[in-house]
Amino acid sequence: MFLPGEHGSWIEEQRRDLRDILVRALECLRDIALAEAELGDAVRYAAEITELEPFRESSYRGLMQAHAAAGNPAEALRVYERCRRFLADELGAYPSPESEAAYLEILRGSPGGSAAEVDPEEADAPRPELAAPTGHEPPRLGRGKVAALVVGALLLAAGGAGALAVTASDQRPLEILPTSLVRLDPETLEPAQVVRIGPRADLVVVAGGYVWITHGLLRYTDDDYLRDAGDRTLTRVDPSTGEARVVGGGLAPCGIAADPSGDVWVANCFASGQGANVVRVDAETLEFEATWPLPAGDGYYRGMVYGGGALWVADASGAGDSRRLEVTLLKPRTGVRRSIRLARHASALAWSKGSGDLWMTNFADRSVSRLHVETDDSTTFDSVAKNPGALVVEGDSVWVGDWNAPAVLRLPAVGTGRASRISLPMTTRPGGITSVAAGAGGIWAAVPDDRAVWRIDPKTRRTTRIGLRYHPWGVAVGDDGVWAVVRSHNE
Repeated sequence: MFLPGEHGSWIEEQRRDLRDILVRALECLRDIALAEAELGDAVRYAAEITELEPFRESSYRGLMQAHAAAGNPAEALRVYERCRRFLADELGAYPSPESEAAYLEILRGSPGGSAAEVDPEEADAPRPELAAPTGHEPPRLGRGKVAALVVGALLLAAGGAGALAVTASDQRPLEILPTSLVRLDPETLEPAQVVRIGPRADLVVVAGGYVWITHGLLRYTDDDYLRDAGDRTLTRVDPSTGEARVVGGGLAPCGIAADPSGDVWVANCFASGQGANVVRVDAETLEFEATWPLPAGDGYYRGMVYGGGALWVADASGAGDSRRLEVTLLKPRTGVRRSIRLARHASALAWSKGSGDLWMTNFADRSVSRLHVETDDSTTFDSVAKNPGALVVEGDSVWVGDWNAPAVLRLPAVGTGRASRISLPMTTRPGGITSVAAGAGGIWAAVPDDRAVWRIDPKTRRTTRIGLRYHPWGVAVGDDGVWAVVRSHNE
């Protein structure tokens, strides 16, 4: 941000100008990526534009074209539906004839014009005549170099306006981007790395030297729109290079868990009638190594965890699926599959390495359950939180985030006992916890309403707020720090 913390009409004008330059740069990158058939990058750039300019219909059309060019017409149609709903909800308006025409073209499967064209009006514009070759043509630049030059020129145009912010400090802290993955130094609690990613990020897993992120699973509303919005994707980020790669192959993630090998398991919740499954994704090649069918349902989230040589997958949560009362055990090495009947619907899952127990939050019942794997017996802790959400086991304690209150609850991992409550001292309400993680000397809780990640010292119960400007929905701990994903909008 230009001159953060400062206000004034001139400053706001400069910020608008810089934002426009950023959007133009992303449009250049999107168009060049389409022309170069770098379709994953094209989708990512187009998605970033829609995030920055949600009221600009041309941004949705660009994203539709990118999806269609990537061979995903269904995703393109879902983008149109998201645009239609957004305009109807926010403005009481309908999409323009241009957007409607793009939608119908994709719906019919017509090849239309070039994938690099975004504005259909440009197709009829007169094209300049080219001079005949003279035999002394200057060397031509590749499209990738052209993209770099164009974007560089746009950013240089911002240099004069941003000079005050850049020269304010030679060691100024990293700027948090509105839709990004942020690595926090667990000692200084300062951002150490920022990687731009796609919108609506939520679950975060560290595995195989990569950071894995799901998009579009968790939101504050509970309806079928969550499952059919067309933005539930998986991203793999390489921390060593900052490369963010969208994983294709028709995934519709509703849960994710790390495998001991470094690969990841992804649960898919497809549209009604298409069933459900869990697939193992190779960390290096991104190929699908194994696929297992799962009981279908109308939910949009599945708790998952790997522990005791098995993958544990809860029944789908959300959209009225709390009546389902099973957890599925899968043993990839032996092919064993078993369904275990529970007394209450399981939401999030966590594994206790010390005792070999499976822990589950019961979101609607305000309780947390522990499954003794060897006997299939369970113990329930009632009245733990308003809505127990994410949980993690660390040592002899189980840490549970309250989805609807600024509090983290602590339960004994072994034996019985009452939950102790650690309230986060914030004024924002409801201030619910969407994700918790353990490691690097602390317990970490993501609080989107507060625009912050909170650190809890497990020994002293002292709490520390880490402001991130935007809305963090997911948090995880790796060998190189604490990773959090932030959204520009809290939805």
